[in-house]
Amino acid sequence: MIVSIEKPELLRITDSVEHKIYFGADQAWYAKAWNREAGCGPTCASNITAYLAQTRDNCKELFQPESLERRDFILHMEEIFRYITPGVMGVNHVDRFTKGITRFAGDRGIELVPRVFSVENCFTKKRNPEELAGFVQKGLSADCPLAFLNLSKGEETRIQGWHWITIISADIREDSIIAAASDEGKEIEFDLRLWYLTTRMHGGLIYIS
Repeated sequence: MIVSIEKPELLRITDSVEHKIYFGADQAWYAKAWNREAGCGPTCASNITAYLAQTRDNCKELFQPESLERRDFILHMEEIFRYITPGVMGVNHVDRFTKGITRFAGDRGIELVPRVFSVENCFTKKRNPEELAGFVQKGLSADCPLAFLNLSKGEETRIQGWHWITIISADIREDSIIAAASDEGKEIEFDLRLWYLTTRMHGGLIYIS
């Protein structure tokens, strides 16, 4: 079963100067070195809020630049960074993400309700892949990209550890969840189920209802 946001093309960011098209934002666009190094969380939130602004009439104020040109999108990223600000360990918990994105929206008169699928470390709780699949299906079927925090990539080698990315679709099968995501301005694919069953640290997924 394939589930997806309805308009992934709304995450295409253009650069008319360099004649490039990106799929989602890239943390390398931040001006400051620390922001570029640790800015994956606010970059992910920038993708999600931009998508919500374009697909919900009551969320238009979540994205105030005039276009999806890279130079305009960077203004949005810098604003989000003020609310989801990485500490020494980055944005290393789902709660830091949800608090920041709801505060950002609240300052624009918009109430967001984050839905969270928390993943504990491998010593804490037995993992249920069916629960993960159900959450992914609900989020994408609600036409919301999923924020994904991965601190330990486990046996899935196609993703970076200690990193946030934006999931936009998933092929949910009995023995795999092949997710497509925006990561550093490109589209990648990986097995979310394999990550879930083999990651050793906490992490999680978030969508906005």
